[in-house]
Amino acid sequence: MRDFRTFNDTKRIPARPMEPVIDPAGWLPGALGDVEDWSYHITDADCAALIEATGAVRRNGIALEAVNRQNFVIEGGFADVLRDVRRELRDGRGIVMLRNFPVQQLDREGQAIAYLGLGSYLGRPMSQNMKGHILGHVKDLGGDYADPMTRGYFTRAEMRCHADPCDYVGLLCLQTAMSGGASRVASSVTVYNTMLERRPDLVKVLTEDFYRSRKGDVNPGEEPWYKQPIFSFREGYFSATGAGSAIDKAQGLPGVPPLSPAQQEAVRVYREVAEESLADIPFKPGDVQFLNNYVALHTRRDYEDWPDPARKRHLLRLWLSDPENRPIPKEQRDGYRGRGVLPAGVKLNAPLDAHEAP
Repeated sequence: MRDFRTFNDTKRIPARPMEPVIDPAGWLPGALGDVEDWSYHITDADCAALIEATGAVRRNGIALEAVNRQNFVIEGGFADVLRDVRRELRDGRGIVMLRNFPVQQLDREGQAIAYLGLGSYLGRPMSQNMKGHILGHVKDLGGDYADPMTRGYFTRAEMRCHADPCDYVGLLCLQTAMSGGASRVASSVTVYNTMLERRPDLVKVLTEDFYRSRKGDVNPGEEPWYKQPIFSFREGYFSATGAGSAIDKAQGLPGVPPLSPAQQEAVRVYREVAEESLADIPFKPGDVQFLNNYVALHTRRDYEDWPDPARKRHLLRLWLSDPENRPIPKEQRDGYRGRGVLPAGVKLNAPLDAHEAP
């Protein structure tokens, strides 16, 4: 079995605009191979360490939103593994799968504590919506993906390939759908290099700002949109974001100009190349997928859910901030992409489930 750590034997060359990017995060879907070849299987000893740390949090009466690396102490070698997971996200492939998270040994509160605690070894949790949720619930709540104010994670539609507005996104699978719903992941580096080879004129367009919808997550005095390029370069590092539904949903918002013909073509070709670059990664209960949003894109296939509400497809999501991640433009680090959804006057909290769209 191969190890998930690629940062030990790959190299990065300082990246420059309009030149090919040589980076460990530039992988082809065929080269990724079977998920078993690059996963870390959480051992029985690791599970015991997670369960013990979860029990300590409960015994000490620590609120879910207050779980952190200082009070969630992982004994043994699993802390070293998580240090390497973080390094792989920053300096390696930009994607890691952990398997065998102890979902069956813990109740829902225990799952939340253990997941937040594990995530604290990678970064700081960020609010994911205007209710201040640091623990997201990815499940079909009847949302309409075509609605400009609807976020795709509470629909069952196949979403556009995108990157979340945080350093790392984590998805813990609690339950799978009746059919469909596979995770799909692509390398932003590969998308950039492929486009540079085919259409360098459009790559130049994608290094300029695009308007993006905040999808209703707006504080008083804020515009319902923000601006960000798709491809960025800073201090010799490449970073990227997706051309997902946020661009489409920004059209028609007050103050947003229509996409130019060049922008329309650039987005169309970008999406075609991203689709070519996707690898399907099936989820099973206990899988935890972490992605670096500056070098990886993700989506999922549409799915059919179980008629029984208790069996619905359900993933727990973390948005994590890591200032030691690769450099990104200052306006992105200081703005929406760097801080997530920061609601004014709302206390951070971690709901144990979701029954209606936030």
